[in-house]
Amino acid sequence: MSTESAWPAGGDLRLLEVSSLTKDYGPVRAVDGLSFEVRRGEIVGLLGPNGAGKSTAMRVLVGYQVPSSGEVRLAGRDVFREGAEAKASLGYLPENPPLYGEMRVGEYLIMAARLKGLKGEALEASVARVEEILGLREARRRPIAHLSRGFRQRVGLAQCLIHDPALLILDEPATGLDPNQIADLRALLMSWRREKAILLSTHILGEALMLCDRVLVLSRGRLVAEGSPQALAGDGDGRTEIVVVVQGSGEDPLAGLAGLPGLRARREEARPSASRPAGTSTWRLEGAIGRDERVRLLAHLAARGWDLLEWSAGLSALERTFRRLTLEEGSQRVEAD
Repeated sequence: MSTESAWPAGGDLRLLEVSSLTKDYGPVRAVDGLSFEVRRGEIVGLLGPNGAGKSTAMRVLVGYQVPSSGEVRLAGRDVFREGAEAKASLGYLPENPPLYGEMRVGEYLIMAARLKGLKGEALEASVARVEEILGLREARRRPIAHLSRGFRQRVGLAQCLIHDPALLILDEPATGLDPNQIADLRALLMSWRREKAILLSTHILGEALMLCDRVLVLSRGRLVAEGSPQALAGDGDGRTEIVVVVQGSGEDPLAGLAGLPGLRARREEARPSASRPAGTSTWRLEGAIGRDERVRLLAHLAARGWDLLEWSAGLSALERTFRRLTLEEGSQRVEAD
């Protein structure tokens, strides 16, 4: 397999197409009629509580398990009828990647490249490329078992990228990483996004908000919502929520604010602390608040001499939407049963 074969022919941007996918384990339906697509140039997040069917869905998408019904196409090819050709476009990172602790990093990557069909100069170039991208060059002679959790995750990502696939499917890629490692992973995914399609599952709603173009919310194997994180945080009507903590004196910091029609603002009581000294106030704003409105809000505060200490946007609204979707769907399914 050459590196070029990992890219689909033609101009079709749909690198993953899922149609009416169902997976049963005896009487238990783990995935129920799942349909969606992922296109080149976007990052799509698969969200859901534990037991929602995310990992089962991913194992079926990559061909590790056979569905009870439905279809999965990778770069236009049926993953179950054209397995080898379809998977040439795929890089997959399971939640717990099967790394061999006794192998050195370089040995493992050479093995992964050979399994992908690379050989000779193409193999050497591919190994060198992923070592450079993921900062593994100095660790190439170290046994994998001696690496930190973050470096082992990098090795898992390296085997995903070894054949330069057009589509990446990543199951909980941030599991076990510290905040610095998560930031590094986020930067890598954003850099790959320009030329690849990425589907990732995550429990971290903040990551979905900052990273994903679209999110798919699963509950009990069913797709219960789809859209941008911002749209879902605003219940799909463009409304979102901002919490600001300001410090100053004098008039109400939001008095006379223009340019935000339909804005609702309320002050929240908070005791002074080391991080929030006397003279601070916390405000929760809800409405259709886009980039222009946020710029006007910041200019308004600055003009009146208020210092902005903290700013959080959207995450709490997304959390509420996520809980509403998954808890409502769960209760409906229990009642139906």
